[in-house]
Amino acid sequence: MSLARTVRILGIGALAAFAGGNAALAQGPNHPVLTEVYRDPPGVNDGPVGRLPGNAHQEYIEIYLPPLAALAPTLNKDAIQLTFYEVEGDSSSTGLGLVEYRIDLPSFDLDPSNGLTGLPRPASGVVVLGWVNYTGSPPTALAGTPATRVGLVNGGITSAVGFTFIAVNGAQFGGTTNFPVPAAVSGINLTSLDPTEGFMDNGSAVLLLVNRSAAGYVQRFAFDDPAHQPPNPNAVVSLPSGTVLGVASLLDGVAGNDDSNFDVLKQPYQTPTGKNIDLETVLPKNGAFSLRAAQVDEANENGYARLLVDIAKTTEDANAGNDDPVDDALFAYRTIANTGPLRATPGRAPFSTSAPELAVGDASLQIFDVLSNTTGRPGLVAANAGGDFAMQATATAGASSAPALMTFGPGDASITSLGQSPVVPSVAATVAAGAAPASLVTAPVALHAVTIGGPPTVNPNASVTATFRVLDPTTGLTSGGLPFQATSLVAVQGIRPSAAANELLATSFGAFVTAGLAGGLVKEALGNATALTSPATNLASPPVVDALDVEMPALPALFIQVLSPAGLESLVTTVLTSAEVVAGTGTYDASLNAASTAVAAIEIPIAETRTSGGIFVPTERVHYADAGGLPGAPTSGLTNTNTNRGFELALIDSQVQSAGTLESGATDDFGLIVEIGQTEPGATVVPGQFVFLSMMGGLEGADVDSLDVPPFGSQDNIVYVDLEPFHAVLGAKTVNRLFVVDGSGTGTVDVIGAFSLNALPCANGIDDDGDGATDFGSDIGCASADDRSELPDCGDGLDNDGDGAIDGGSDVACLDAMKPRENPQCQDGIGNDADGLTDWDGGASAGVPLAQQTQPDPECVGPALDREAPASGCGLGAGLVAVIPLLSALRRRALRR
Repeated sequence: MSLARTVRILGIGALAAFAGGNAALAQGPNHPVLTEVYRDPPGVNDGPVGRLPGNAHQEYIEIYLPPLAALAPTLNKDAIQLTFYEVEGDSSSTGLGLVEYRIDLPSFDLDPSNGLTGLPRPASGVVVLGWVNYTGSPPTALAGTPATRVGLVNGGITSAVGFTFIAVNGAQFGGTTNFPVPAAVSGINLTSLDPTEGFMDNGSAVLLLVNRSAAGYVQRFAFDDPAHQPPNPNAVVSLPSGTVLGVASLLDGVAGNDDSNFDVLKQPYQTPTGKNIDLETVLPKNGAFSLRAAQVDEANENGYARLLVDIAKTTEDANAGNDDPVDDALFAYRTIANTGPLRATPGRAPFSTSAPELAVGDASLQIFDVLSNTTGRPGLVAANAGGDFAMQATATAGASSAPALMTFGPGDASITSLGQSPVVPSVAATVAAGAAPASLVTAPVALHAVTIGGPPTVNPNASVTATFRVLDPTTGLTSGGLPFQATSLVAVQGIRPSAAANELLATSFGAFVTAGLAGGLVKEALGNATALTSPATNLASPPVVDALDVEMPALPALFIQVLSPAGLESLVTTVLTSAEVVAGTGTYDASLNAASTAVAAIEIPIAETRTSGGIFVPTERVHYADAGGLPGAPTSGLTNTNTNRGFELALIDSQVQSAGTLESGATDDFGLIVEIGQTEPGATVVPGQFVFLSMMGGLEGADVDSLDVPPFGSQDNIVYVDLEPFHAVLGAKTVNRLFVVDGSGTGTVDVIGAFSLNALPCANGIDDDGDGATDFGSDIGCASADDRSELPDCGDGLDNDGDGAIDGGSDVACLDAMKPRENPQCQDGIGNDADGLTDWDGGASAGVPLAQQTQPDPECVGPALDREAPASGCGLGAGLVAVIPLLSALRRRALRR
């Protein structure tokens, strides 16, 4: 799974997780912990103390000290001796795995009742290590004078309201009278830039907070400390083995990883990846510190923070055997962005009991893509920056800057948001059908937040300007980075379980399909039309779903390769040359066999379908996939959309598992490849060509990340495909085959229905498609063997389709194995369809072993024994060759269940 997809998945999952209720709360840590790491803040006065306007940086590390009542008895309440280490994790660094710098903090006395022997614990419990600006000597912004200061790390201590700030720069001033610069401070101010520019954390690194009073503690020095060079063995800490600096002295640890190839879900790496990823050798599988220092993804952010201090990490709870860095990285920390909504909070460590607080991202984050001829509901980028009380927010848009292009109305209130998590109230943006691509419309938006069952929300009102950008859905990118390969508009509608057995029939899609099947405009490609339109079909029943679904192959031995009938790129080559694969996203890496000669995909022989003029428009809200294939993102203008655009194809992907539970949609990722049917004059594609679709103008071959979309917990997802841009740009008039390609390598896409919603009407004897041929005669669009609905009855001995051949005799259309209605009885041992072969019952009626079934009718052989299925050489004496698909299907079904 790619990093980009991982991040997207986590973003959606976090919303649902935080909305579900309070996490298990603890009383707060019984030892000092690291609570915030901030890199490169913007502005002039955004750090814990003021800085000079010319200084672009003021980074800091934040530490929380527990109160005396919570302090572990093993720690010295009268002299907490803390040392902070940074260990280099950048794989390209010559000092990889060595100490970059160390800071010995002054002692803290958590029990002043028996006399103060160190710095007192600040009221908030928060200590900040950071930078101060200075002019001259001594530096400015420090409390007291050199003769009166009682503490100094490497410059001075200053008091702020509620917390203590310790400066880490300024060693050139020689310390103070009462607290000289200690030799134990190692690695700060050793370069020309650190003292004045304020850089502390410059890349991937492990941050460790240790107790230097612990038995066995050995001080380590920075690898570039001139007092201990050359060489400097005292920089070695050996985190993989736990030698020198042992875990016994460790109070807390965390690592920031800014490598673009880092996957938060795969830490720690068991073996080297070959990609030289940061920290993989410093925090490897089975490393002494690897489980205790969770790696947080900070590639695109400005820092990270402990989520809520009184919610225990896996390394802090009572179960010593459940240490899990992935769990901690996902649920114990959050990232910090300069643009918000969750920003740096120096001197303040939030608890679950803190009051809710509305935080809103900058206007630079409030930019939303919208689609013409739709009403989208993008969620404003905001958050609850307080504690774990439920908070809801609403957003109200003001006047549109261009009302002829776009108007605004009430959206939806946010789902309840707990502490330090996103909250996304939406506004409704109705985009005119003729709104030109790239049009920009702005509107002021007022946000208001309320607490549900808790203390009043802090700063409950805010305002921001939102920008709405009209998408161009017709310009995608090929593997060469050029426009254009093929774009489709894909939307997902989640269907939750209902009291009715067949909840699909309660949707506008169900009503349209039921009527369309009777009229011939809608055609179902898997032989499931009757079941899917029957009120008695229980789509929550695993056996029912199992009998309907076409499962994605999960083993490489079952992967497929299909040649283009036009002699062009094969199915596998179409995947390998797609822009998604060439771009190196890794999307289909796990979906190809080792030799890249077969791909995990299913073939769906849809009826020949027009690519334009789709008349089905769902009345419910749908969630369009963006350019990267993601539908349902809460801050997307393509989410919770009412559309006036029509669709030509639809798939139904079931989430029902064999145990009756619902699988998460997080692994139901898939790409779509179509085979071109007819083309317009001047088209850039040809009949028989395979084309990998892109989504909403993105990369050719982008996969749909079928995440859990609203309303969440769906039993089925209806996936709609609008091919109008495909027709307009490439000139493809029809498509007649569809391939669903596994985009996650998990084999979890279970298609139970595939519908043409704009099929060529082959039952009226006229030239509907304007190709100069009359249907039922010479029209190849209607003569296609894949068109199941062409023939109402293949067993009556009549020439139903007007092609001059008698059904059941010489009519090749009725000999086609893809027509399940040709032969209603496949287990009677009789040659019902007059093709010269005896129908095969699997040997059940006569007890004949499978190996002795020498000439079964291949039309009766398939994944379901009472249903015809594709078979090589159908009607031509295929013999036992036709049994192979049956055996493969049974093997696949056994392995999947």
